[in-house]
Amino acid sequence: MASIAPQAPALTPERIMSTGLGFWPAKTLLSAIELGVFTELAKGPLAPNQLTKRLGLHNRSARDFFDALVAIGMLDRQDGHYSNTPEADLFLDRAKPTYAGGLLEMANTRLYPFWGNLTVALRTGLPQNEAAKAAAEGEDLFTRLYRAATRITFYSQGRPHAA
Repeated sequence: MASIAPQAPALTPERIMSTGLGFWPAKTLLSAIELGVFTELAKGPLAPNQLTKRLGLHNRSARDFFDALVAIGMLDRQDGHYSNTPEADLFLDRAKPTYAGGLLEMANTRLYPFWGNLTVALRTGLPQNEAAKAAAEGEDLFTRLYRAATRITFYSQGRPHAA
């Protein structure tokens, strides 16, 4: 009796594409935190036009943005109204003591911009971080960091920060 060897699964580009485009859902979430979407929706479900107005967004892309948050599992949409998922409500409402978005706020404002220059850093060997930015602007890194310490405290305490 001949045994049949199991077939290897077919190769697909799914993992490659998911990794390569991973910044789409990440930046969508980071922008939603920055804009206060989850804190606003913690007050109750809202229609797209209401949420757009409360957040001060332009009508052109707001609904697509909210639907993207639904697609990545951060918002629910029912009967044309958006609301937080239970997870987003617990961890992304700035008014709750369980707010975990402070680290993500910091990543969005301090780290995310530098990752856009990774290829430059790899090609040139030049730093693309806060030290490089401070030097280019004629400022001492530590002066900049100490000034940012106030923002870091706000991030860690889950409070909106002053720019």
